[in-house]
Order: sequence, then structure tokens, then C-alpha cells
Amino acid sequence: MKSKSLHFSKSGSAQIIASEIGRVHQCVCDQLPPAYPCEGEKVVFIGVEMNGKVPTAVENFCRDLTPARAQNVAFYVLNNQGSTEGVKAISKSLEDKGVHVVTPMGVAVKSSFFKKGKPTDEDVKNVLEWSEKIEAELK
Repeated sequence: MKSKSLHFSKSGSAQIIASEIGRVHQCVCDQLPPAYPCEGEKVVFIGVEMNGKVPTAVENFCRDLTPARAQNVAFYVLNNQGSTEGVKAISKSLEDKGVHVVTPMGVAVKSSFFKKGKPTDEDVKNVLEWSEKIEAELK
């Protein structure tokens, strides 16, 4: 299945998971904005590290997505609460353009004042199981 694993992360937390998705699904893994645009992807996995508003780079990338570029988008969101609330508006705008958005996954990554949190092995495992389930459903 043609897919991509993309990520936006200031601390590198989303990259850890995105790299594993790329390895498991044997697809390109890149940061947002990617070096090459999506074209004819069955699913694009987008990892976003955010607390609150969707980062501008993610908004700009999603603005250019069409069904011809990506039929399905699957967001996983890393933040202190594991909330996916922040991607609701961008998901709706993608759906309005005809790009199907899979139910997003939240990953609670705890950080302290001095140290950015990193996903645990269990977090990575859970996201990989979620991504494999998505690919199986889309085949």
C-alpha cells in the first residue's frame, strides 16, 4: 500500500514514532513540510507534537492535500494529556475537501519544566498497532 509517515516535532518526540511507522510499513518517513509532496498516497500518517493550536507547518501542508494527493490521513497527536482535540478543525477541513480522516490517536507524553517528554516503548507499540489496523482496514 502506498503510504507516507510524516511528522512535526520541535523536541523530536513525533519523529521517534514516525520513523517506526516508516520502518514497519516500508514507506517514506519525512518531516513537515516534506521534501517531496504527497501524490497518490493511500494513507498519510501525520505525527504532531502540540499543546493547543495546530502548528502552522501542519496547517499549510494540509491546506494543499486533495484526494488525488492523499485518500486518507491519520493523525497521532503527542501532548501532555493525550488529547486529539487540537486536530478537529483541520480534520474537518480535510473531510470537506474529500480527504478521509481516520479517527486520530492521542499519545500522552509527560514533560517537565526542564525536560521534554519522549514516547515510551509502549506508546510506540500502541501507535504501531493503530497504524497496522488502519492499513488493514484500507486494503
